[in-house]
Order: sequence, then structure tokens, then C-alpha cells
Amino acid sequence: MNKAIALGLGVLLCSGLATAQTPAPPAPGDQKPGGTKTDEKANTDENLQQGSGERPWAAGVPQDKQKRALQKFREGNIQLNDGLFPAAAKLYREALKDWEHPAIYYNLALALLNLDQPIEVYESLQKAIKFGAAPLEKDKYEHAKEYILLVEKQIATIDVSCSKPGAKISVDGKEVFTVGADGKTGHYVGRVKIGKHTFVAEKPGYNAQVDAPFIGPGETYRLELTLYTAEELTRYRRRFDKKWMPFAVIGGGVAAALVGVGLELSANSTYKDYDAAVARCNTASNMMGCTDTSVTDMRKSGDTQKTLGYVGYGVAGAAVVTGAILLYLNRSTSYQITADEYRRELREKEKANSVSVTPVVAPGLAGAMLTGSF
Repeated sequence: MNKAIALGLGVLLCSGLATAQTPAPPAPGDQKPGGTKTDEKANTDENLQQGSGERPWAAGVPQDKQKRALQKFREGNIQLNDGLFPAAAKLYREALKDWEHPAIYYNLALALLNLDQPIEVYESLQKAIKFGAAPLEKDKYEHAKEYILLVEKQIATIDVSCSKPGAKISVDGKEVFTVGADGKTGHYVGRVKIGKHTFVAEKPGYNAQVDAPFIGPGETYRLELTLYTAEELTRYRRRFDKKWMPFAVIGGGVAAALVGVGLELSANSTYKDYDAAVARCNTASNMMGCTDTSVTDMRKSGDTQKTLGYVGYGVAGAAVVTGAILLYLNRSTSYQITADEYRRELREKEKANSVSVTPVVAPGLAGAMLTGSF
């Protein structure tokens, strides 16, 4: 019975030792899609190394704060081993408020690795190796440097500047700095994930937006944001290139209306002539009435002219309404262009207005050829 218990305790001890071991980081070719992950575990009973001599990572940190940090650190290790990475990261950050120990930064990086936060991982690992291997276990120090190499493949550097006083600069919707009122150039250098990013400079009456191309691993993207007024970035467009078309349709309607008026006046004149002819036919000297077909034709002509006049009015009304609709649809509407598009326009204008001088040298001839466009 005692042998069985001893054997069982031996197995448990061996298992505990295996759990406390630190597995090596994945090789670059073994990275999982979506970022670097790790299954490295933490020792729940681990102490925070204080070192010897000046102990720069512990200098000025009271014992009570060290004790609180160690407690939070161990609680975070339990959460890390259980795969509860957000909870572990929270505990490590609380521990760092009391004691910025490199080992706490290292374990925080382990949690953040599994949360796909490469920028925060990189910053934590840099602080973890700040004082060399002394405050860390030797394996952890080497692993930290290996993790840094892996994470560097997921981040890039941006260098953004702006000189417009009071302008607020944002990167991917997050404000990074505001240019001072003294007019000195504002400047920001930071790290971002590889990929495409949007830079915006805002100030009342001004606007600038730049959509950066893909920024690759290890690259440094430098950008100077220049602000333009809303008027400079405003353009106008119409639905139809031929602005005269709606007016032509309306003009055609007016012409049709004038034709209709002319036909109606002509019909009224014809009716008067018809009435006069009928009156002559019905005089006392001609008791038989009108028998001339020309009088009947006169009445028909008047009816035809009046009908055509009404048709002209209808065509005129339809044309005017159509022209008014076209005029509304073809109204000038404004839209905004980006700062990149505005600068492109300026370059194109400069190129169009450029003048080049080419020396011309030939036997018996010397001079220059001027070419350009205005």
C-alpha cells in the first residue's frame, strides 16, 4: 500500500515538473495564421527575482508593493495556464502598477500573444529584456528575444507629421496628437500592424485624409499631412455633360407653344372669314343660302387649325415639364475629394503648365527649342 502511494506521489511530482517547464517559441515557419501564438506555461509559485547590487528593476519599490505585485503575478499565472488570457493580462497590468518587473512584462507578453496584439507584445518584451537576463530565467530571456523576432514580422512603423496649429491627427480613427498653438510641427512615431491604414488631420474649416498603401513588415511609412480648406477639396459635377440640353428641350416647348398660338389665331381669322361668307350667302337677295363648297372648306380649315393649335399646346407643355425635370436632374452637386487627389491635381496642373528648354546645336546653327503647354 505504501509503495503504491509513493509511486503515485512520484508520478504527480514528475507531472508538476513537466508543467513548469518553458516550451520554446514556435519557429517562423510554424506560426499559426492570424498572428503568433504560444502554449508556454507559467510557474504559479514563481518568485520575482530581485537580483543583487543596485537591482535597477527593484530600486525604489517598497516591500508592500512588491508583495502585492507578486500576489497579482501568481494569480495571473493561474489564469494564463487555464487559457483565460484576458483575465491574465488584466492581473499582470495591475501587478505592473505596483512593480514594473521584467518577469511580469514577459508573462504579460505571453497572454497578449494569444490575444493577437503584436504591438503590445513587442513593447512588453522590450521592457522584459531591458535589464538583460538577470531578472529573468535564462530560458525566458532567450525566448523573449525569439518572440521579438517573430512579432517584428507583424508590425511596421509610422512617422507622421503636421504643422497646422490646432490640427488633430488620427490614425485608424484613434487620435495620436494635436499640433501645438505655437505652430511647431507636430510629430508622432509609433508602431502599427502590417496592412493598410488611414491617416486623418482635422481642424474647423480644414480637412485632410490619406489612405496609405499596404505597409509591410519592418517598413517605416513617413507622411506629412497638409490641411486644405473645404473649398479647396470641393468639386462640382452634373449628370449630363451637355448643360445646354435641358434648356434646348424647354426652348423647343416654347417654340411649340408659339406655333400653337399662331395656329389658333389663324383658326380664329378663318372662322371670321367663314362667318362673313355665310352672312353674304344669307342676304335677302340670295334666299337660297350658300351652295359654294369653298365656304364649307373654310370651316373645315378653321377646325383643323384649331386642333393643331391644341396639339401644339400639348407638345409645349410636355416639353417644358420634361425640360424642367432634366434641369433639376442636371443641377450642380458638390462632392469632396481627398488630399491625395488634390495634390495629384496640382501636380497635373504644374505638369501641364511646364516649359522645357532643349539646346539645339547643328552645323551652322545654335539655339534652343522651347516646348510646353499652357
